[in-house]
Amino acid sequence: MALVTCKLCRKVFTAAGGRTCPDCKKRLDDLYMKVRDFLRDNPKIEFNVDTLSDSLDADIRDVQALVDMGYLDRDFKANLSGEESSRQKLALELEKSLNEMKASAASQAQKGAVSYGQQLYSDKTRRR
Repeated sequence: MALVTCKLCRKVFTAAGGRTCPDCKKRLDDLYMKVRDFLRDNPKIEFNVDTLSDSLDADIRDVQALVDMGYLDRDFKANLSGEESSRQKLALELEKSLNEMKASAASQAQKGAVSYGQQLYSDKTRRR
């Protein structure tokens, strides 16, 4: 086991994994239950970390820690600057590349191109 400094309270503790002490982890688990219930009760209202912490009278660092740890993923901005999160950017890039691959495959199919598997395993060229 190694000595680790808690990323929230800066207390030194021994841990096999994770960077949050047991006290902070318990506090975050309790806060998560409150946040989950609050978001479930208010599904149409849009929140960011700041307004959510004000609504629940919670420390903004704790709410931000829940977002950073991946517990909250409902249109939260990890940084309050208004930019899309890196996860959303990655999803958009993936969707764009998949659409490009589909378009190129469709254009090759219209040209009559044959894939490698079709060439290799077609009945015309198969040896018996």
